[in-house]
Amino acid sequence: MIRILLADDHAVVRKGLQLFIGYEDNLQLMGEASDGEELLEMIQEKEADILLLDLDMPKMNGITAIRKIKEIAPELKIIVLTMHPEDIYGKTALQMGASGYMIKDEEPKKLVSAINRVYEGEQIFSEELLSNKKKYKPIKLSQREIEVLKLLSTGKSNKDISEELEISDKTVSTYKLRLLNKIGGKSVVDLINFASNYPQILQGKK
Repeated sequence: MIRILLADDHAVVRKGLQLFIGYEDNLQLMGEASDGEELLEMIQEKEADILLLDLDMPKMNGITAIRKIKEIAPELKIIVLTMHPEDIYGKTALQMGASGYMIKDEEPKKLVSAINRVYEGEQIFSEELLSNKKKYKPIKLSQREIEVLKLLSTGKSNKDISEELEISDKTVSTYKLRLLNKIGGKSVVDLINFASNYPQILQGKK
């Protein structure tokens, strides 16, 4: 029997997943969470094999949750189940320790197959992402980039940062572009998520 945990803030989605999991003889739903805090509490209280995890949750986003889950329950396998295409968050999910990445509009039978395959030790990502896994290099930031990222992660505006670091707005924008290029991000939200996921970089550690 494969024991399943489910984390999604939409009750309709949870109900649908609950129903199709109930149709499978070898799957058992052990618990549900609607936000990041509930999820962490559930993981500490219930034993399970696989977590189906949405990325967009209140109180803690899914990417940050993966990092914390791997600290609390390293053996728990995580399948990200989201509406975001893999090319946006797939690489980060893989690097953080997720075992699979699926889009919510997939057929239920594909998710059931993914659950069984992940349980057996497979990774469910695109072939392109898996083939490039070994090519990923550690992200190195300059001291100034770290300073800018720290301030961005606290919600500071370009103007605030330029005044605090005594540099021009244009220079701040240049650093933001450099940071986005280095992490493969598209917005300040991606930079904030990166800072949350890799706090050691903000401390100047590798």
